[in-house]
Amino acid sequence: MFKKPINRYFSWQPFAIRQLLTALFVLLLAGLLFSRALLSICMAVWCIVIIFFQFKLLFPQVKHALLHWSVMPLVLFVLGAWQRPFEKDTYDFLLTLCTYPITFFAVRLLYHFADSRKIIRIWIVVALLSSVYPLIWFAGHFQEAIVKYGSGQSMPVWMDQDHIRYNIFLSSAFALLLFHNPFSKKFHLLFLVTGFAGIVFLSVRTAWVILAIMLLFIPFLKTIPFRKWLTVGIIAIACCSYFFFPTVQKKIAYTLYDWQQFKPTVFNSNYSDGARLNLNYIAIEAIQQKHDNIGWAGVAPTMQQFGEKYFPHQPLQFGWPFNQWLFWILGSGWLGVLLWTVWLLYPLVWGLQQQQLGVVAWSFAIAASCLVESNLNFQFGVFLHAWPLALMAFSHQRNNR
Repeated sequence: MFKKPINRYFSWQPFAIRQLLTALFVLLLAGLLFSRALLSICMAVWCIVIIFFQFKLLFPQVKHALLHWSVMPLVLFVLGAWQRPFEKDTYDFLLTLCTYPITFFAVRLLYHFADSRKIIRIWIVVALLSSVYPLIWFAGHFQEAIVKYGSGQSMPVWMDQDHIRYNIFLSSAFALLLFHNPFSKKFHLLFLVTGFAGIVFLSVRTAWVILAIMLLFIPFLKTIPFRKWLTVGIIAIACCSYFFFPTVQKKIAYTLYDWQQFKPTVFNSNYSDGARLNLNYIAIEAIQQKHDNIGWAGVAPTMQQFGEKYFPHQPLQFGWPFNQWLFWILGSGWLGVLLWTVWLLYPLVWGLQQQQLGVVAWSFAIAASCLVESNLNFQFGVFLHAWPLALMAFSHQRNNR
């Protein structure tokens, strides 16, 4: 519980505090969709609010393992910071990692004043409403959209056209619907179907993998009626989506073409899978040549250096490998990647112990995405790892097996 205000002029009522924190949460989501600057400002404001409540009132003192877990990235950061301590990129990464403690303490504070179901509903509604934009664009540019998917591109989306992270945002809404059921039965099924169809229709393979991981947990959720039949029905719809959605047809066709065109000796950024493999091969070569533990700011120059060696007349256009483990080996060495892996997988273990299947599923899904994307060294990726995890971990609703 909170202590009484020390300052007699500090006389906010819980209702006013709840409205203020909820409004800040909505503003944060607006920043996620429309403005990186606003997103960063909101995170800074959350940090100030947390500190303010810590000094003015007794902050909610509840022991929670993931609160300590959220602070650990700031410790792990040092493993790749000492090599180049005076370069800007080093501290850009520190600011990104600060998202974890700010997020977990913010959600803890937010849930103390506001109903967790209401906060989760806001996240889901914002995510589903935001998908109207690409759907409207598709309807008005049908032929152009089909051509885009045939060449490996995607429809315009919010979040600075970052369609991969945007689809992770939609997947997080689906996960919150699946594991925390904040709506009535009538709306719950409607939103589940809408979220599922939207993720499939937008045809981003990372989101497809995350969606598949979510569906694996349905048989264990007693909160979902007819869950076995629902699982069968969703699998059937997924199999038939090839015939229902032209975007799926084009994405699969592009994927097959992409793999057929891949040549290890030729870098072509127009082919996403080929570019990913090239960059990962370059990172592995750098590691084999003892260019690991070079610091966060040293990753991009090293990638460019080895890229010029193998592709002298083809600029890479990327400064990182498409694998989070390779990034951590380059930046912090083998000890760093080992400690980071333990940190990354800890919520999965905690979720199993606490029967929080949503935490387990989301931790597993993000870890899987890190195999083909360096999600967790960029602002959107870290944000979409931390916030859904915190929203589920601190929710009082348990997912009984």
